[in-house]
Amino acid sequence: MRTRTITKAGETFFVVDHERYRSFWDWYETDAWEPETAAVFAQFLRPGTRYVDLGAWIGSTVLLAAPLVSCVVCVEPDPLAFAVLSENLTLNPDTAAKTVAVQAAAGPEDGTVLLSSAGEGGDSNSSVVRPSDAGARWETEQLSFATLLERAGLAAADFVKIDVEGAEYDLVPALLSRLEGAPPTLYVALHPNLLVEKRSVAARFSSSLRALRANHRFLRALLTYRHHYVFDEQTRTFRDVRIRNILRVAFPLPARASFLIGACVFTNEATG
Repeated sequence: MRTRTITKAGETFFVVDHERYRSFWDWYETDAWEPETAAVFAQFLRPGTRYVDLGAWIGSTVLLAAPLVSCVVCVEPDPLAFAVLSENLTLNPDTAAKTVAVQAAAGPEDGTVLLSSAGEGGDSNSSVVRPSDAGARWETEQLSFATLLERAGLAAADFVKIDVEGAEYDLVPALLSRLEGAPPTLYVALHPNLLVEKRSVAARFSSSLRALRANHRFLRALLTYRHHYVFDEQTRTFRDVRIRNILRVAFPLPARASFLIGACVFTNEATG
């Protein structure tokens, strides 16, 4: 098995040198790969943090976060990606020792869902909200956040990274409504485009209305957080967009401006 040494944001770890992912790791080691993620981890992760990664893919965020935190729970439903994630964890014994990896989809409730891909899978885009995808499909276990923590033997989480290809709109309101104790900081990647069905004008219209309702429910659930931070790449600082999100909830217009795009940190912790 060929391995590769990766250095990112001052952390060094090893990955399996799969040809399929070689160009990704090349990009990952540059400053062009998700500068917001490196900044968020540096700002919010600490030695005592209990870190949960929903949508771990092949481990790019898990391996970066693990040296900064006390324990890790990572979840990935795509069987091809999960196999590579497991291989990469094995190459990093210190990370593996503090990590529980679960092959499942994170969702609002326990059950079974259909996971689909536009291709053969393993490419980070597999989703449970796009059943019309023409590529690979798998029936996969879905776990609620509470069940996931219970299975991992974790009483609570301090920081949750969520990148679940459109499922965030159902997952986050359910997670927060059933949460006991202090809410964790959430770092959420938003994919509103995946909620829109484009096969016909009628389908686009009806699915856009459903997407607007889902977005409204999602943002309303998150108004309990005092800060909604997005990372400004030009100034290299965090900008609080909570007021804008309050307006999006108050005036949910059927337009792009009603949707939060990109990635956002929801927290009760003020940045310096």
